[in-house]
Amino acid sequence: MPPDPFANDPNDPASFLEPDEEFVPPTPEEIVALHEDLSNVRLFRSLLEPRGIRGIGMVCEDCEELHFYDWEIMEYNITSLLNNQAIPVHEPGAKTNPDHYVSWDYCLGYADAAGAMETRRWL
Repeated sequence: MPPDPFANDPNDPASFLEPDEEFVPPTPEEIVALHEDLSNVRLFRSLLEPRGIRGIGMVCEDCEELHFYDWEIMEYNITSLLNNQAIPVHEPGAKTNPDHYVSWDYCLGYADAAGAMETRRWL
């Protein structure tokens, strides 16, 4: 992420806004799950990026619309949580092509199938 242009600026426009929620660091159980998610995202990226998939599409719980997250954003968000930092606001990309994003479940299935194919190749 680029540095905050308003860092340490007393006139930062965002300083006048009420925070949405207080950041709560992840629990030990959540940390384990976050490490698994980070490992999965890296695996998904290695398998799918060469095939033109840029990231993951998810339905937002707040607005119920589909949001698209590039692999870098997914990794950054998970790493932020592991470093006890809140996830920054994600702005949608310009002219995002939904065909370049897949669901988390799709990624899991693809990775399982790729693993099964690799296992069969060595039998």
